[in-house]
Amino acid sequence: MSSSNPNANRSQQTGIDRVDANDTISVPIHEEQLTATKQAREIGEVEITKDVVAEEQVLSVPVTEERVHVQRRAVDQPVDASSGAFQGGTISVPIVGEDVELQKTTRVAEEIEIGKEAVQRTEQVTGTVRREEVRVTEEVTDTDLPTR
Repeated sequence: MSSSNPNANRSQQTGIDRVDANDTISVPIHEEQLTATKQAREIGEVEITKDVVAEEQVLSVPVTEERVHVQRRAVDQPVDASSGAFQGGTISVPIVGEDVELQKTTRVAEEIEIGKEAVQRTEQVTGTVRREEVRVTEEVTDTDLPTR
């Protein structure tokens, strides 16, 4: 702003609409502009729930066990006197069988992967802005003066 008259500057500050001859003032013209800012916020969540389910499972396991067969046969033969005949006693014959024992092992049967991806969309937002418009109206009272 340039002015040869210090009162012209004062006129602008006080809102007086009068400008003396050969004086120039600057008048600021204001307008608003919209800008948008973005802020991240949580919009939801995904829950993955694991439940433990028990079920009975039947396994067919072949097992082996021994069986004892006792057979009698008729025999007719002489015995020596030193053979130890007519002595009592017990004979033990071990019998072997298999028992089934269950073992449990834990293993990974499946995996799930959980991932996220960012997708972009456009959202239309509306706001009200203001601006100042300038209207210049010239009033010429002397018709001999040239108009600008």
